[in-house]
Amino acid sequence: MSDVDAGSGHCGKTANPIVAVAQVSSVLGDPDANIASTARWMHNAAAQGAQLTVFPECTLSGYMMDSRTQVEDAAVAITGQRLAPLIEAASATCTFAVVGLLERDGDKVYNSAVLIGPDGVAGTYRKQHLPRLGADLFVDPGDGVAPRVYEAGPLRVGIMICFDLRFPESARELALGGADVIAMPTNWPLTAGFLADHMTRVRAVENLVYVAVADRCDRESDTDFLGRSQVVAPSGEVLVDAGTAEGIVVTSVDVTQSRTKTLTFDDPPFSLPVFQGRRPELYSALTRPTAPPT
Repeated sequence: MSDVDAGSGHCGKTANPIVAVAQVSSVLGDPDANIASTARWMHNAAAQGAQLTVFPECTLSGYMMDSRTQVEDAAVAITGQRLAPLIEAASATCTFAVVGLLERDGDKVYNSAVLIGPDGVAGTYRKQHLPRLGADLFVDPGDGVAPRVYEAGPLRVGIMICFDLRFPESARELALGGADVIAMPTNWPLTAGFLADHMTRVRAVENLVYVAVADRCDRESDTDFLGRSQVVAPSGEVLVDAGTAEGIVVTSVDVTQSRTKTLTFDDPPFSLPVFQGRRPELYSALTRPTAPPT
């Protein structure tokens, strides 16, 4: 899992594409240094055959910030030339990457993740659920207007970020949108072991999708990060888990598994139409305004 500044990816569609999660650190408040490092890691992942690499939350900025000014100073506009090294890396390797950053858009700053491909920025997701922690204390909430599922070569990639994992509707929306892989940049602290052990598997099984989570394993300010970056199969099997070491881990995925929403069994023979069996007309309570508990 060493940092190798070389490699080439695989253009076109393949039967069993390779997904990587990058368990890498960031320099707090230094987007240019982080952009350069991320580009090198993209080459590293491509050298291991990856066609999609998922990076942690706020990879390009760091996360443990304590003011709106600090957040604004580290924010990057995705429409300018700042991300050019990442686009060049994607183009050179013919791969895709989901990269976390603080995104500047006019006077707004979002905790975002961008899908970068050989032709540039292919998609953007702005975090919708914001915990009272780090940079999320000072960013603007995503409005949910933009699409969240994008074509990335052989894969359909849906994006959510960290705290979104606790909201089943977030992952379900991506699955209903046709995602093969839910890419989830995160900054899990040490207290997030339950999420790594259980909730990623639940989201994968209930939606019959792959879940690819990228976390950090370093320390920033006074916070230690958990690591445990992983890719979980639609069956709930953890295909790879990075543990607490920095680097890239990769695994192949079978998109026929994520595109089959009916489970079949032999003994006794029966089937479970997981998505066709949904009864949204009975779920009206989910759409009625209520006063939730505090």
